[in-house]
Amino acid sequence: MPITKADYLLLSLMLCSFPCIVKADPVKTYANQEPSKRLVQPLRIPQQQNSFVVIPQVVNIPPGCFQMGSPETEEGRGTDEVVHRVCVKGFRLAKNEITVEEFRKFITATHFITDAERNTGESGCWSYQKESEKHWNWWPWANWQVPVRGIALIANAPVTCVSLDDVRAYIQWLNKETGQEYRLPTEAEWEYAARAGTATARYWGNNPDIACSYANVADNTQSGPVKWPQTHNCEDGYFFTATVSAFRANKFGLHDMLGNVWEWTCSKYEEKYTGAEAVCSDIKPGSDELISIRGGGWNADAVRVRAAYRNWGVAWSRQANQGFRLVRMR
Repeated sequence: MPITKADYLLLSLMLCSFPCIVKADPVKTYANQEPSKRLVQPLRIPQQQNSFVVIPQVVNIPPGCFQMGSPETEEGRGTDEVVHRVCVKGFRLAKNEITVEEFRKFITATHFITDAERNTGESGCWSYQKESEKHWNWWPWANWQVPVRGIALIANAPVTCVSLDDVRAYIQWLNKETGQEYRLPTEAEWEYAARAGTATARYWGNNPDIACSYANVADNTQSGPVKWPQTHNCEDGYFFTATVSAFRANKFGLHDMLGNVWEWTCSKYEEKYTGAEAVCSDIKPGSDELISIRGGGWNADAVRVRAAYRNWGVAWSRQANQGFRLVRMR
């Protein structure tokens, strides 16, 4: 389904979590660019150097069935969160999101150039600049190395400003380096793992104001003049991304399943659940098809920091509050 200007404006607003000032000129997508400017190529990983690859630490997630979605009584519930029963097989999910340092090893080994650095679809990365009146915008300087200006990058924090196509290149390299087989989780696997056997809005319960013990979210922690319009009534100590494992894990032993960064899944987004949430979709590089994104980011309010909350992106989109974690298949 082609993405429209209205759709992308909605995506941008959801990912930044709060009212943002968005460019009024037409949003550029692969669909309306000349083919020569799309930079859509089959993934080619250059000659590799000794990278001392870091193997993601995974947690065994038991098989089981659960109620995916949210009840009508849940505060902030969206119309795309209809409750339905889903069963998943056991799988291995990374304990943490892939970090800046892990991604840096991939770049060092392959000299890969990310979509943000190539200005694929849009210039740079959708990011936050507190000195600008626009705040959230496509900033040409923003990429995985400088996702937000004026804030030091933490090597052991989640990498951000990476598109689905960037993530696929990383996975291809990681599989070759380790002899393992990694992929993104399906949307159903993601929610099952995030809930960790709970049926509440969040894996710590329904109260959003105790989030700061469990998640890096929009809170009362401020950065200079910046004040989030909607916050959790607590302080987590971080304005931007937090070190992975800085907050309490859920009952499966997974960290940051809510907050810190939004996470890519491998499932196609459909507003009504029809089964796509349980499988990995064959999304072509540079596609404008919608892919499910989950978890909320460092600037997400209480509505978005819920296990059932659904978001989406396209293959080339990237944000300063979005990253990924992986499933190991064997």
